[in-house]
Amino acid sequence: MKKLELAGQRFGKLLVVKEIEKRESEHILWECTCDCGNEIIVCGNSLRRGHTKSCGCLGKHGMYGTPTYRTWLHMIQRCNNSNSDGYRYYGARGITICERWLKFENFFKDMGERPEGLTIERVNNNEGYCLDNCKWATLAEQGKNKRIYNNNQSGVAGVHYHNSRKRYVAVIGINHKSIHLGYFINKQDAINARRQAEERYRI
Repeated sequence: MKKLELAGQRFGKLLVVKEIEKRESEHILWECTCDCGNEIIVCGNSLRRGHTKSCGCLGKHGMYGTPTYRTWLHMIQRCNNSNSDGYRYYGARGITICERWLKFENFFKDMGERPEGLTIERVNNNEGYCLDNCKWATLAEQGKNKRIYNNNQSGVAGVHYHNSRKRYVAVIGINHKSIHLGYFINKQDAINARRQAEERYRI
């Protein structure tokens, strides 16, 4: 029978990393990484038949699938998974997660349950995820705390210079949508438009 290649496949919370040499009778064993950060060795048959879907954490903390758990999982993915859509904005630019928070139980103990309507925010956007640098915040608060990108020539979040139009542009992000506030000859006018929008949208 042709051996099935499982490396790179996902089974529940487990991502198969590689085959290991040790075997249990005729069964092939695979090294897997759980979404919670733990590593586990699993028989291929157990994975394919759905008998093993995690390292065991599903039955330990009982938080799998909750808003708090999803927040933690997304944090892990954008910092540690190069295939994640958000990795280039986090892991690729050196944003890390403290070792303690690689286990969900420790994250939950430090941060508690995620309040309704809030998400996790880093106080200093140039530093990583740890208790001293994180808090629960509204999306509006996060929008105000967005880092200033390297190509931003104004020094103000949401205001940058548009080379082809030779104007300053003011924008603001609300609920994951970018709202264009206009083009301005003077930088201060663009900054004022941004500040007025912050007041209008209560950022």
